[in-house]
Amino acid sequence: MLVSMTTVRGVEDLGEPARMAAETMRSWLREFDGYRGTLVFVGESRRTARFLTFWADAEAEHRSRPGRARMREQMAATAGVELEGNEVYSVAFADQLESLA
Repeated sequence: MLVSMTTVRGVEDLGEPARMAAETMRSWLREFDGYRGTLVFVGESRRTARFLTFWADAEAEHRSRPGRARMREQMAATAGVELEGNEVYSVAFADQLESLA
């Protein structure tokens, strides 16, 4: 399983805008084969958010990259936040994730 992590920074409380962005992206992301879910974290300062999308394998993550890049840029411009970066990680260990919902 792979995880793509996008980090954004804003000048205001990103809690509600980050949740709304994730809700907006949900149905669109579900159209990609190999999509496994999303987690969104908002930092203590409420000015940084991390969007993690989970992918079944490297091929699924790679196929979705161009579309996700366009969506990231569009949503960042609309929300007025700065894209700090996007990184891809392999999941080395996970435990009890189903209980997060």
